[in-house]
Amino acid sequence: MRRLLTCALLAAGLTGCSTVAGQGQSPIITPPPSGSDTGRPESPGPALPAPDPVPAEPPNRPSDPTPLPPVQTQTELSAFDALNGWATGDVRGALKAMRRACASWSLKDDDPALSEDKPHYGRISDWGNACFAADYAGDDTVSARRFFEQYFLPVTLNAPAGQKTLLTGYYEPQISVRARKDAVYSEPILEQPKSEAQQNLPRAQINSRTAPVIAYGKPIDVFFMQVQGSGRIAFPDGRSMRAAYAAHNDKPYKSIGAVLVKRGEMTLEQASKQSIEAWMNKNGPAATRALMNENPRYIFFQTETAQPGEGPKGAMGVPLEPMATMAVDNRYHPYGSLVWIETTLPQYPGDYIGAPAALLVSAQDTGSAIKGPIRGDLFFGTGPTAGNLAGVMKHPVKFTLLLPAALAMRYLATS
Repeated sequence: MRRLLTCALLAAGLTGCSTVAGQGQSPIITPPPSGSDTGRPESPGPALPAPDPVPAEPPNRPSDPTPLPPVQTQTELSAFDALNGWATGDVRGALKAMRRACASWSLKDDDPALSEDKPHYGRISDWGNACFAADYAGDDTVSARRFFEQYFLPVTLNAPAGQKTLLTGYYEPQISVRARKDAVYSEPILEQPKSEAQQNLPRAQINSRTAPVIAYGKPIDVFFMQVQGSGRIAFPDGRSMRAAYAAHNDKPYKSIGAVLVKRGEMTLEQASKQSIEAWMNKNGPAATRALMNENPRYIFFQTETAQPGEGPKGAMGVPLEPMATMAVDNRYHPYGSLVWIETTLPQYPGDYIGAPAALLVSAQDTGSAIKGPIRGDLFFGTGPTAGNLAGVMKHPVKFTLLLPAALAMRYLATS
């Protein structure tokens, strides 16, 4: 694979210079063009219903390899200046994410297709020139945008009439923990058991006697870290590490927010991590334990060194870049593919209406809750601020693929 990439890269005829690490990406807030459907009301209206605060499964869990459903999307070649927000967009985070994807591809010894079911994504070597040039592209906003314009063409996916599109959000929690259990930090964060029989126990039967303990946290914190699939844990002495996904107990997931709504304890609009935590604090440890046990799924973790400013690894195996990577249905979009998304993003915690926005992202994660060709889950970053924004993210989205120019022309000529 390295040889294939090298051959393709030499064909680019580029000379190199050293580069520095890319910067983080900020959302591009732009007014919607006339007649566009961004999901935001033209005038203030009633708040949208609160999304289920618990996704169906941690986004970085691989999806089942089920056949593609018969969903047909129409495609059309676009121009960069036709993309809402592109001219002023900050695509530095996407460039940084693309470099990580290219580094992952370079480790392969053969030249596989990015997607067996979607030939328009080509083979890894088809992305070789762009991967080579990405390492030498300038890290300033103008140079990064010029790089994408030079090596890619936009191909817009148009959803058939009646087909819903959706973009949600997820994040990496950051929680306080203790080495020993006490009255407050009472919930163990567990490693994967050595025995398959112990691993596959129901949640109610899993405890510190059935698996090795990494640390102890507050029950609500540990539960929601399991929902997100990973998190950073911090000890009082200053030690910090990542609790990364290791395995689960092969049981189905059930939303405890939906349980409380069904009981009449709160409305769908009220359901959120904050309201569930308030319910737990009000009703005490025994009721909290019973509520968590309503969800049979249990997540086990493994510890990793958490580099400053580096996100958790997604399903592609590379660190996620905040606001520049997302989880997709990888039956439709392979890891490393690039998507320009036009959507609505929250501007502050509790902002269910949001504002029009556009971002360039790399598909580097997936999850069984993410189904369909125009369905994504945007990674907001690490910590409570990211969590408060991700928790209210639930809006329609428009996908425009960025394909290497030769691939885009070849695909559109045969489609």
